[in-house]
Amino acid sequence: MRRSIAVAVVGLVVAAGCSLPGAKTGPLTITATFTDIGDLVQNHAVQVADVRVGSVTKIELTSDFKAKITMSIEDVHLPADAVAELRQTSLLGEKFISLRACDPSPAHLDAGCEPTNAKLGEKNHTDIPVTRTTEAPELEFVADQAIRLLGGVAVNDLATLVQTGSVGFAGRGAELRGLVDDLAVVSAGLADQTANIQTIIDGLDQATSALAADSTGLDQLLVNLSATTKVLADNRQQLVDTLQALTRMVQAQNDLVFDPYVKQVDLQIKQVDAILGKVAEGRSEVALLIDWINKFVYKVPQGIPHQFAQVYAWFAACGSDPEAHC
Repeated sequence: MRRSIAVAVVGLVVAAGCSLPGAKTGPLTITATFTDIGDLVQNHAVQVADVRVGSVTKIELTSDFKAKITMSIEDVHLPADAVAELRQTSLLGEKFISLRACDPSPAHLDAGCEPTNAKLGEKNHTDIPVTRTTEAPELEFVADQAIRLLGGVAVNDLATLVQTGSVGFAGRGAELRGLVDDLAVVSAGLADQTANIQTIIDGLDQATSALAADSTGLDQLLVNLSATTKVLADNRQQLVDTLQALTRMVQAQNDLVFDPYVKQVDLQIKQVDAILGKVAEGRSEVALLIDWINKFVYKVPQGIPHQFAQVYAWFAACGSDPEAHC
């Protein structure tokens, strides 16, 4: 069974490794030798910085049982100390050759590359001496390791895991149910507030867009705030002295201007209030007088039309004396 799965996986990888027609070529022909090329085939891509610049045109076996790869690429001006890496696009993806400049640092492990000023493709510089294999692991190897791992888990191990879980959660059913209920409440609350949350996010997005659109103005505002803060900090003591002087002036104004006349102002207010009270008590008499004057002004001219007349009136003010004849 395990062998049939591995064979099926190999079939998938071979199918994935088949290259599409339309291989890209160029005027430059270079070679590189690998210890193992996996399922790399003719017409697979050659890339520089993940950009396709050519294709594999030939694969042959050397006398020391290595794979010599011939590539046709564009003139990409790579140095002669370039490194060829055998890579794979993904677990099921096809392999390709990646070319890059030599990096002798320990991180890249490009031991053996020698920096040179020569250009790749010039005379005596058509072969790449340093090669690496950094492709993703073959799917059949991954599947085989997974089968071995699952096969190593015995029934007793599973029983032990189940027993351990039951011991760990024993007697805590109420807590687990409460936790699930709380999560349900929180999820329901968030679901009910979806529209509000979207509105808030949209508002934040609009505010951020508005602020970003006026970044120059914001920069100037920050500069102005910085300058204002510096001015206030430099004149802090002067501001404190000014506020203290204003406080003393207000206190002196209260002591010298307002306090001596408080009683007089209070007396005048009370007298005005008394006068207004008397006027309010005699408002009917005042209204009667005003009505009488109004009638006199309009009725007398009507009694002597187009003529002149002298009219005399006597007004006597009646006081509170009951013997006065009014």
